[in-house]
Amino acid sequence: MILLRVIGLLCATISVTGIARAHEAWLLTPSELEALSRAPVPAVFQHLPFLQVVTLGACLLLFAGVLAEESFRFSGCWLGRAVRQRARDIGPLALRVGLAVTLGLSALGGLPRHGTARWSEPTLFVPDMVLSSVPGWNWLAATALIVSALLLLGLATRLTAIAVVAMGVAGCMAFGQTFVLHYAGHFIAPGILLTFYGAGKYGLDGLLPNGLALEPWLPDETTVWGIAQLLTGLTFIGLSVSIKFAQPTLLIAILDHARFDFFGIPLPLVALIMMYVELLAGFLLAFGRLMRPVAFFLLCAFTFFAVILGESPLLHGNLYGLMFMCLLHGGCPLTISIGWGGQTVKTLA
Repeated sequence: MILLRVIGLLCATISVTGIARAHEAWLLTPSELEALSRAPVPAVFQHLPFLQVVTLGACLLLFAGVLAEESFRFSGCWLGRAVRQRARDIGPLALRVGLAVTLGLSALGGLPRHGTARWSEPTLFVPDMVLSSVPGWNWLAATALIVSALLLLGLATRLTAIAVVAMGVAGCMAFGQTFVLHYAGHFIAPGILLTFYGAGKYGLDGLLPNGLALEPWLPDETTVWGIAQLLTGLTFIGLSVSIKFAQPTLLIAILDHARFDFFGIPLPLVALIMMYVELLAGFLLAFGRLMRPVAFFLLCAFTFFAVILGESPLLHGNLYGLMFMCLLHGGCPLTISIGWGGQTVKTLA
């Protein structure tokens, strides 16, 4: 099974490079993470024949979803066009506000990890990226506050979006593979989209000289969306494999404290289902397929788990904005050029 082999390869890489973390690190203390990482993995995650069957079912579901999208591509097309027309007006506003709130509150220490006093530890984007833990990078907190204010105003948005991308790269340099694997794509992707779209209708970019527009130097819309989709999808895939599959005990510990019984389904099986759902969503987003259904589903999922886990929705402000933009625009399905009989034919991936 190709999908299962990819998962296994990623898990092997993660086990060599170190302990994996994601938003589980926001709700568990470092000592809890350490203890749970050494706990035995549930049997359902080690039963290879069962995993092969489930992986085959996931592949068939993925294939069926793409076929369904192709078959009904033209049904309701007028609605898709009407919604997409609003993407340039409302979409950038959602991206800006989502990024700004998460970025600014994190820089002030207002979104701390479990066990840390609020407003005491500035972080970069997310609760476990504590700036005081990496000497020489504290200046990112002040930069983040300035960027957050500009994003809220929609002022010099394209230049500010470039700064967001640069901060994402800085996060990779400061925090290494943990930030690269789990967070970078979900902050760089909205930064890239904002670099293309600017502030949208509800911003102050119009007050600035036209020379700051940067439009002559920007790639086309399809290329921008292709890069953003790939970064978004790969980050979801990285999270699903490195946390939910490689270290399911972390997720199970969180679900055990949730205010929800999951209809009596054993928590290890719930964790496995969540892993496959996130994995499939990641693949679909990376290839730009079923973007609106996936974005709507993820928006509902973020909200549901924020409620049952007692987690602040502001922690996912960047993803709320990004998924809302995907819901409006619909993305750009990947195209592959195939040579056949001396002619080049473009097919949707």
